[in-house]
Amino acid sequence: EYSRTSGLIVLGIIFLGLILLFGRKKGIKTIISLIITVLSIFLVYIPAILGGQNIYVWTIITCTFITISTVLLVYGYSRKTLTTALGCIGGVLVAGILTLIMDGVLNLTGITDENSTYLQQLQSPIDLKAIIFGGILIGAVGAIMDVSIDIASSLHEVASKLDKPDFKTIVKSGFNIGKDIMGTMTNTLILAYIGGSLSTVLLLTANHPLNYVFNMEMIIVEILQALAGSIGILTTIPLTSIIAASLYKHEDNNKYVYKYKGNRTN
Repeated sequence: EYSRTSGLIVLGIIFLGLILLFGRKKGIKTIISLIITVLSIFLVYIPAILGGQNIYVWTIITCTFITISTVLLVYGYSRKTLTTALGCIGGVLVAGILTLIMDGVLNLTGITDENSTYLQQLQSPIDLKAIIFGGILIGAVGAIMDVSIDIASSLHEVASKLDKPDFKTIVKSGFNIGKDIMGTMTNTLILAYIGGSLSTVLLLTANHPLNYVFNMEMIIVEILQALAGSIGILTTIPLTSIIAASLYKHEDNNKYVYKYKGNRTN
């Protein structure tokens, strides 16, 4: 074996340096939120699973904590932060509910590769189907949060420019913004899952017909991850738009709006 740690450390330092270079003060907050996210996974979530805790419950708790801590740290406490958090949590819950439904429809066992067999041999038995649930939600929460903050931030800017923002106008703007976001974000999530299992897909496709490959559980789970996460992203768009419209509507912006004479109203 080779010592590969030093190379990764250098690349990690470059990554953190670029965040600080472009983000300045917000870059520091971004790094802190990243550290909190990593620690919550490795010091809380994984030990909870290995300790025999309910994986479904701890997945929801972890995703909620990551969402709230990230948006609060990076954006502070505001209606925009509340909108982002609620929209993201809503999208994650939709992805989770869909995963639970498809678990029964697809007759999943949770045994996708040799790693699943090793997990069954641990002292504390692990629910393999719950691992699929956890993997889908943890993998999707970042992309869903990204969509939610994009819409919440954009609609906050739209509402601040209107004299009397109303519910219908804000929701319509949110849907229009969401149309531009959904194409790239769903592609990002699906391509990430395909890229992560590319060698496996190549190996299986080279030795088996496609109809056999697409009925193997390891491939089915990858497709389920991509589709459930993407549907979570799509539902985040209307959810965040409606929440934003409910919080931003009827705000009195007269004192911030310039009239045609060039004077403030107050």
